[in-house]
Parts: sequence; C-alpha cells; structure tokens
Amino acid sequence: MKILIKNGNVVLNDKIEVLDIVIDGEKIVEIGKDIKQTKDYKYINARGKYVLPGGIDVHTHFHMDFGGTYSSDDYVSGSLAGAINGITTYLDYAIMKKEKTFKELLDKKLQLSKNSYTDYGFHIALTRADNDILKEMESAKDLGISSFKCFMVYKKENMMISDDNLLKILKKAKTCNLLVNIHAENVDEIDKNIETFVKENKLNNYYHYLSRDEQVEYEGVLKALKIAKEADAPIYIVHNACKDGINAIRKAKEQGQIVYAETCPQYLNFTSDVYKKEDSQNYVCSPAIKNKESQLALWDAIYDKTIDVVATDHCPFLLKEKLWGINDFRKTPNGCDGIENLYPYMLDKANRGVISYLDAARLVSYNPAKIFNILFKGEIKVNNDADIVIYNPRNKYVFNKEEMSFSKSDYSIWEGYEYSGKIETVILRGEFLLKNNTPLAKIGFGKYIKRG
Repeated sequence: MKILIKNGNVVLNDKIEVLDIVIDGEKIVEIGKDIKQTKDYKYINARGKYVLPGGIDVHTHFHMDFGGTYSSDDYVSGSLAGAINGITTYLDYAIMKKEKTFKELLDKKLQLSKNSYTDYGFHIALTRADNDILKEMESAKDLGISSFKCFMVYKKENMMISDDNLLKILKKAKTCNLLVNIHAENVDEIDKNIETFVKENKLNNYYHYLSRDEQVEYEGVLKALKIAKEADAPIYIVHNACKDGINAIRKAKEQGQIVYAETCPQYLNFTSDVYKKEDSQNYVCSPAIKNKESQLALWDAIYDKTIDVVATDHCPFLLKEKLWGINDFRKTPNGCDGIENLYPYMLDKANRGVISYLDAARLVSYNPAKIFNILFKGEIKVNNDADIVIYNPRNKYVFNKEEMSFSKSDYSIWEGYEYSGKIETVILRGEFLLKNNTPLAKIGFGKYIKRG
C-alpha cells in the first residue's frame, strides 16, 4: 500500500520542515516538497499538523509476576494501549527466574507476545551472575538481545544483584558490547527505613515514599556510577526520579563517563504529595515519586539533555490488588500505568512550549532507537520503517479512562489530564494502527525486533 502524507510539519532529527512523505509497503521511500499525488496513493492531508516518528517505549513490564500477582496488562492489551497512542515499538523486561538459559526465557516470552499489536523486543533482567550466565552473555546478540538489567533492590524477591556480581556483569557486558540497565536504590537503607516505620506503626502509603526517599535513590545512583566506572562500562540508569541522583549523572557525563539517563512521565508530572491522596495506592511505584524540587530538577535535566530517554515503566495492577496495602504499604504492588499517555504527554508539553517537538521526538523515539540498537526506527528518513505519528495541536481532550483506554487496568493516574492536542493517526510499517481517530490496529501484526 502506498501512502502520501502531504504538507505536514515533519519532525526530522535536527529540524522541523513542511514536507511530503511517501510510504511504499513497510518503508519510507521519499521525503520532499510538492510531491505529486497520483491515484495509486492513499492521501493524508497533514497541513497544520506535526508528523513524527513512531514512539518507542523502552521500559515496560507486561504480564510481570510481582507482589503475589501479575501486572494487569499482557502483551495484547498493553501493546494496543500503546498503539492507539503513538507507541509503535516497545522493549519489555524478561526477568530470569527459574529459567536456565536466555533462550529458554526468550522462548517463553515470544510465545506470550506473539499476538502483539506493535513491534517489540526484550531486555533480559538478570537475577544471578554465575559462570553459565556470564558465558551466555557472549552469544546474547544471536538471540537479538543487546541489553540487560540489574536490580540493586528486591533482595527478598530474589531479584537483586549484589555489588560484586554487578561488577562482573558490567565487565562482561563491556567485552561483549552490551548495555546494562540499572535500577539504582540503596536496598539496605530501604530495609532500615521500613523496619523503623513498622515499629512505629507508620504504614500508610506516604511511608512508601519516605522509605524510598531522595537520599535512598541518590545513594543507589552514586554506587551504580562508581561500579560502572570501575568496570569501565557504559550504563543506562532507569526511571530517575530525584534531584541529587540526576545531578550526579550530569557530573559523571561531564567527566567523560558513558551513562544514559531515563525518567518517566509520572516523575515529571506528579510530586510526593500524591501519597497523601485518598487514592494514594495508585501512585505506589519504585522508585517512589519524589518532591517538587526533584521534579523541577528532572525538567532541567531534560533541557540540558542530561536525560536521554523518557519511558514509562508501565506496570499497572488491578485496583483491588493495589488496595491490598491500604493499611500496610508493604503489600501494595509497585507500578503505575503509562504507555498510553507517554507520547501524548510529551507532545502536550511540546504544544504548550515547555519543550520543543524535536525534544519530544528525541526523548521518545530517536534516542531510544539509537541507544538500544533498534534499527530502521526512531527517525523519519528514507529506508526507515514507516512508523509515523500525526499529531493535531488543536484537538484538545481530557483523558477519560473508561472511554479512552485499552489497558486492562481499571484505574489510571492520568484520569482527568487535559491534553492540548491529540494524536490522530498512527502508522506502523505502512499499516494504520489509528486513522483519523479510528482504531485499525490488527492483533498479531507486531513482530519481534532482534537487536545486535
């Protein structure tokens, strides 16, 4: 199918220009001005609208086994929620538990994700660093895996990687040209704080935040940077939420250390005051949402490009499960929704002049593709996949979970958010996922992206 997109404000890597785009099959085949329309084209008039590369959410947790249940979105509902809102590709976390090999884990995940609406790949989250794991890292790219994750937390859940094992993994990753993602918090301080709050019977959800406060995250980031420097290996620190942590990353970058920083919309939009609300359980996530000072520091880090990526850490649960911790925050499953609000939120900020449209595309598409070796995506250029988002800056709406959401989660922290513009059309590899606000996505159209 040939598609001609005419007269849109096309967001390229380094500029925005009124251009036409021709799509033939799965690829962008021509970009230029005044391209003549012929009868074999499907025509889209994008005058006055922004044409951007498809969004790439590099941090999701679909069907994740955690806290005595599973995250509410599987690969079908989660990918559809993203597809209708401009996310054409996602990278999900496959967590090593009882599996003996990466292939065993990947085969399970590929079976679960085979009906995805959008393209997808996986990071592997390591829970051990024995010789077999380190050896298998040498051939991970044969499976299409080029990134791993290490948790510095979740000791009791048997997911934590110790400092010495993290060093081993980073050294091996360096030799294999792999990237390690790190969840950076000080687990000992978390445990100490929780022990104190339990003794004092301080168990509402505000103490989730206080148990994982700014200092806890800052200390984790410092340790992650120190170990990575010792290994002389690049790292990607996920879901940064605090001022001192992001300042430490900025300083490390200035000193020449290769470190990539990610944050999430919930940290940009909310503050720790949400843990005082009646529905505080909905905002329980790790790291916790921090104070106003940290929120402002994250925006500063976006402006100076210390933050490389905005992703979601999408991991919602059902409300009845979130309410398990109504009298004890330790029982509240950790995670928020986000995949259907990521690109709309960043584009809303662009539309309001908080950031530029170039920033939005860089943070949600271009940088994720470059950092994680997602070939032929993340940029509007000839020969790239025809992953396209068309955004109308004049189409205002208020997010309503019941009427607009495709997520299986039965609540949203984004309920009532007023968007100043709207994604109206989404194209993945030349096929419409959304056209003029009408969902057209096909179950199973997504394909596994091998990254080398």
